[in-house]
Amino acid sequence: MKKIIDWFSKGVVGEIGKVIDDLFTSDEERLKAKNEVFRILREKELELQKMQTEIIIAEAKGNWLQRSWRPILMLAFGFIVIYVKFIAPLFDFKIPELENEFWNLLQLGIGGYVIGRTGEKMMKEYVNRK
Repeated sequence: MKKIIDWFSKGVVGEIGKVIDDLFTSDEERLKAKNEVFRILREKELELQKMQTEIIIAEAKGNWLQRSWRPILMLAFGFIVIYVKFIAPLFDFKIPELENEFWNLLQLGIGGYVIGRTGEKMMKEYVNRK
């Protein structure tokens, strides 16, 4: 997220600043236009962060499936990895060919699990402090 914000604030804002410099002739006009654009961009960035927070909070407060999908997914991934790497070779079972997309999905799943669990722990702590 930090990289996206850095890219956004440096890349997009920098380009907007150049456009404003080209459009306005006086320093006062340029400064006023830049301040207004930057204010809008900051406001939208805060709205985006608030929406992301609300999603994590809603998921942490949700029903059993909403709270448990990550552990269920990780168990499924874990079983597939254990089967492919240990059980199948040990007992000479057929090993299914897993494409690179599976391993990419596994990495995404682990990342989602870790981030989601962190959100759940933060939510519990937030609720306990209220």
